[in-house]
Amino acid sequence: MSSSEMPRSVLIVMPRWVRDGGVGAHLMRSAEALAGAGVRVDVLVARIETDERVEGVELHHSPLLYKTSEMEPRFALALEREPEVVHLNQLDDPDVVAFMRRHAAVAISAHGYLACASGLHYFHPGHACGRAHGSGCVPNLLLRGCAHRWDISDYPGDYRQAGRATRSLQTADIAIGYSHAMERHLRRAGVERRRVVPYFPTLELPEGGAEAGRRIMFAGRMVPAKGGATLLHALRLIDAELVVCGDGVQLGKLRALADRLGVADRVAFRGWLAPDELAREFTQAAVVAVPSLWPEPFGLVGIEGFAAGRAAVGSATGGIPEWLEDGVSGLTVQPGDIEALAAALGELLDDPERRAEMGRAGRAAVEARYSRERHLSALLGAYGDARTRWAAERAASPAFR
Repeated sequence: MSSSEMPRSVLIVMPRWVRDGGVGAHLMRSAEALAGAGVRVDVLVARIETDERVEGVELHHSPLLYKTSEMEPRFALALEREPEVVHLNQLDDPDVVAFMRRHAAVAISAHGYLACASGLHYFHPGHACGRAHGSGCVPNLLLRGCAHRWDISDYPGDYRQAGRATRSLQTADIAIGYSHAMERHLRRAGVERRRVVPYFPTLELPEGGAEAGRRIMFAGRMVPAKGGATLLHALRLIDAELVVCGDGVQLGKLRALADRLGVADRVAFRGWLAPDELAREFTQAAVVAVPSLWPEPFGLVGIEGFAAGRAAVGSATGGIPEWLEDGVSGLTVQPGDIEALAAALGELLDDPERRAEMGRAGRAAVEARYSRERHLSALLGAYGDARTRWAAERAASPAFR
């Protein structure tokens, strides 16, 4: 992208300023990359939960950001900076899109399955949903269990919000997905203006890290869809230790399950870790496990492991097969298949030379396809598309404001 096409200023809207997992860490690093490229970056958040600041990024606090439908109290101060592009994250409201487009081109990120009432987009492991949001979702929520919970009281609200998120994606100047799996979701949702922007690793890896024996690492939220229970069952079938990094609603159940399976002495639950601590765990792992049951929109933890030179074993679903090449940078298995997961992990743990070769292939994949530079180029391209569309519509419609 030429310097004339590059936006001079961007406003990124996100819920919290904190490295709170994949999305939060990614957005902070993405803002840093934009600022490093000479873009003036403002970030508007509802909550500031860390003292960490990024050079070249101006942070704005709006406590009402997610608490009122009134636009001016939420956005006025940030919009005084007159951004050329507004980039919405986890604020999937068509009224916000319409308001922001009075001031600037709007990009909206689909970090997850926004146009889906359940937000999970699968019926059971290995069977992702191919439907667009619509009336057909109702019987699937009620009868096929794609909401993955028993309490049906939230279903109407979930259904309405999926419709609003779909309209947000359709009316924004560009919708950004972070994998081709998400691009397909956007296409099915009728989103015509869409772009794939690759993620890139967010951690600074320590020098001289060496793997610690037969250690498997899992990092992520402790929720059923991430497959933690499947991984614990697989651990019972192999000689290995497991380090679990993360927290969530299922943590207590996973601890209890480890006790019942007799593997608790081989499992270390680390909880949420600071970035430097998490990076150290990656360098000490022999294999990174991504045993997701749902179709992961991408699976950022995988390329974090690749950046550390670690092979991965992951579920062949969602965006995972895009970065995990079976037999080259690791092994893929069917979601929820305990025996296959155990066999794949055991196979790599038993063959240090092979997993080292796969780790090198993973690192090469990151350098070639998931680098900071490729992310920045694609993101600026998406912003350029958004500005072109917005300017054309503005010129064609005197009543645009």
